[in-house]
Amino acid sequence: MKFQKSSLLFLIVTVTVVTLLINGCKKEEDNLPLEPIAFIQPDTAIIRKFPGDTLPLQIQFTTDRPINWVKAMMDLDTTNAAYTPTYPDTLFLVKLDTLEPRVNRYTYTGSIKVADTLQPFDILRFKVSFNAGKTSFTTGQNFPAGIVSSSKEFRIDIR
Repeated sequence: MKFQKSSLLFLIVTVTVVTLLINGCKKEEDNLPLEPIAFIQPDTAIIRKFPGDTLPLQIQFTTDRPINWVKAMMDLDTTNAAYTPTYPDTLFLVKLDTLEPRVNRYTYTGSIKVADTLQPFDILRFKVSFNAGKTSFTTGQNFPAGIVSSSKEFRIDIR
């Protein structure tokens, strides 16, 4: 009987210690995005809107170097067929290389108003991108030398 009580006590202590070790080794999450460009609003790559509607934008940019600029370009597709966008129009361009201290995380907040003149089945295409870092290395620089960039696309299908 004494052997069974000590075995049960050993088992309970072992399970408790293992559980505490596993829970103690978990990292704290600080809700950093897992990608360089994260769309918070809209939360999908294809949005359907009517002419005259407004679409709120919230886009998070994250990188390991200070961000130089963020921008969004747009293109109107009225062909309803295979189309290669050229993105001739700028939706926004924010220069961040003049900020002190320089930042490697930035959140753009704004909105897009869908023009009333658009027809059903037209498509507004957007390309969001950023550029960060610099080619040279200076004394006291706490990030790697080199330029990094990333881009991501979304579109609005007009109903």
